[in-house]
Amino acid sequence: MDNLNSLRVWGVIFKKYKSLVLLVLCAAVISFAASFLLKEKYKSQAVVYPVNMFQNSEESNSEQLLQYLLSEDIKNQLAVEFDLYKRYGIDTLTQNGGRALFSYMYQDHFSISPTLYESIEVSVKDEDPQMAKKMNVRLLALSNQLIQNNKTYIVKQYLNNARNVLKASDSELDSLDARIRKIKNEYNIVDEQQQAKYLSKELSGGGNLSEAKLKQFAGLKEKGSELKILNGKIKSTLISYGEMKKTYDKYLLDAQGNVDFILYVSRPTLPDKRCYPVRWLIVAVSSLSALLLGIIIILIKNRKKTY
Repeated sequence: MDNLNSLRVWGVIFKKYKSLVLLVLCAAVISFAASFLLKEKYKSQAVVYPVNMFQNSEESNSEQLLQYLLSEDIKNQLAVEFDLYKRYGIDTLTQNGGRALFSYMYQDHFSISPTLYESIEVSVKDEDPQMAKKMNVRLLALSNQLIQNNKTYIVKQYLNNARNVLKASDSELDSLDARIRKIKNEYNIVDEQQQAKYLSKELSGGGNLSEAKLKQFAGLKEKGSELKILNGKIKSTLISYGEMKKTYDKYLLDAQGNVDFILYVSRPTLPDKRCYPVRWLIVAVSSLSALLLGIIIILIKNRKKTY
């Protein structure tokens, strides 16, 4: 029974095939002609890779770069530099939902997406191929600058902290050195180890020590342990100072901000072929839609006649 119904449907459609062919041809011609009324657009493409990024969270470097490329600050800066509101025919002062419409238009003209190889593909469409390339170049430059500014801001905080630690170490070293010099000057100590050996040898040999040497011996006996501790603190502080100085120099280098964070796999291209409208696709969709609509109308009319 179902087969008979299917055959009947196809029979009804076949009887009207001339009308359907004519309908499809008319739709194809009309859609092809209408496609010339649409404004042509050109697409500039670039592929970039993140470099010199620093880990903030569990996000990968590519995900971090993607966030910067999609930044609202970048979008607003491009809107100002290239007067995109006017270019897209949007009046935010009188038109309700103007900003939402601009966001939609921006997403339609600026496409940013990750690839399978951890790189980012950036595409910019515009009616002027030169302008499409300029906006693509500027988008990447602004993103790179934003990353530089953010990293420099953070690194300068680290740099300031490292500078404070170095100043504290300098102050501690000066304090320790002053205490050692005071003890040595008070007891006329030059080299505590050599002098202690010499005076011990003199005393063990039964020799008489002068008043100055007795004072040295008393100073070495009373302050020897303190001098040893002070010298140990100086060595430890010097080691920490050297390590912090290396860190400080690294931060100082990073704070200069002359480092790029975007590596070009493929620089923004100057398109010489339109990407929109795709006329064959418009004609195909229009023809198929007309064919389906025609079949539906024929079946509805045939059903009314049957009843």
